[in-house]
Amino acid sequence: MMNQLRVLLVTFLLAAIGVAALRDTHVGLSDGILIRHVNITNGLGPDVDLTVHCKSADDDLGIQLIHYGSTYGFHFRVNIFGGTQFYCSFKWPRQFHWFDIFIQARDHCMNCPWLIKADGPRRFNSETGNYDDLYKWNKPSKFVLTHG
Repeated sequence: MMNQLRVLLVTFLLAAIGVAALRDTHVGLSDGILIRHVNITNGLGPDVDLTVHCKSADDDLGIQLIHYGSTYGFHFRVNIFGGTQFYCSFKWPRQFHWFDIFIQARDHCMNCPWLIKADGPRRFNSETGNYDDLYKWNKPSKFVLTHG
């Protein structure tokens, strides 16, 4: 009986330490699940529509049409052990690009806003209050070129 009580106490303490550690991370905790939000805004210019198709290893979010100045957003649960990644294709007249819109090891934001411009995706910088974190488009691959 005493050993069972010790096991129960140790289990409770480890669970409490785990919850406290999660609260200290840069992610949201909702109903015990780690949630992230990605928002993609079309900043290509007036009258330029952006077609976006985002996927992860487990989810295909479908094709979305984003008009200039409009935003498409999605949310998901990250893997507590790491490795969550979403990538998107971006298509507008005479252009096709793709980009890893969320990489768990890179993106430590709970809300991750992106502005899509012709020269590349720009992530919102909370320190400056602007979309000035410019990233390069992923390099084209044979799959993208033949199946884009």
